[in-house]
Amino acid sequence: MIPLVPIAFAVLALLAWRYDARARRAYEATLSEAEKRQFRALRRVHPAKWRAAIALKQAEATATAAQDAGPRRPKRSNPKPNPPNKPKSRRKAPA
Repeated sequence: MIPLVPIAFAVLALLAWRYDARARRAYEATLSEAEKRQFRALRRVHPAKWRAAIALKQAEATATAAQDAGPRRPKRSNPKPNPPNKPKSRRKAPA
C-alpha cells in the first residue's frame, strides 16, 4: 500500500516553500542592493529574525495602504425606513 501521509506532507512542504520563495522575491524587489545583501545575510544567520522582519514590513505596508486609501464614506445605518405596523387580523369571538 502507498503511504499517503508522508507523500501529502512532502507536497504541502513543497507548496509552502514555493509560497515563501515567491513572497521573498516580491519583497526583495522593493529593496536597494545594499538592503538586499543585508536581508539575505540576516536570512542565513537568523531565520527567525528574518521572518519577524518580513512580518513587520508587511504589517507596515498594510497600515500605510489603509491610511493612503483615505476615509471611507460612512455606511448608511438604516437604508430603508421600517414598514408601518400592520394591524393584526381581527377575529370575531365565537358567540
